[in-house]
Amino acid sequence: MSARLSFSRLITALMILMVCAAIFSAVTFSAPQSAQACNPCECENDRRHNCMGGHFYAFYTKGTPTGCLLEVYSIEPNGTGRRQLRLTERDLARFPTRAQNYLIAASRDQRFALYRLSSGELQVNAGPDRENKVYVTIIRGCPATEVREEVFVKSN
Repeated sequence: MSARLSFSRLITALMILMVCAAIFSAVTFSAPQSAQACNPCECENDRRHNCMGGHFYAFYTKGTPTGCLLEVYSIEPNGTGRRQLRLTERDLARFPTRAQNYLIAASRDQRFALYRLSSGELQVNAGPDRENKVYVTIIRGCPATEVREEVFVKSN
């Protein structure tokens, strides 16, 4: 009787162990593999042009059936984006290259501005942020074919 009881307990313990192993495997191996928290320029699915200031703003250009679309978003503290600037290729065509750099558009709160440079490039200034940093992204073409970035601290 004692051997039969021990064998029964052994089978029960093995079944419990198998169930625990199955649950552990399901939890461990079914975790999403695509979730990423990284610098925007290191995330393959984030198409923004700016690497600097990724916590503060996002700057995109993309080709569309009618030309190009340029958009600038502020990044809210909860991580959501709020569109600040949006210009189509038709809008941009109204602002040709001149001998001097000039302002094309600014957000209502003046934290985001788009300039046409005398080189023909477009420049987005974003900021200042909470650390008084201003992020500058300069692109050639729309959609962008070349991107440069700078950051500076605005003095009071």
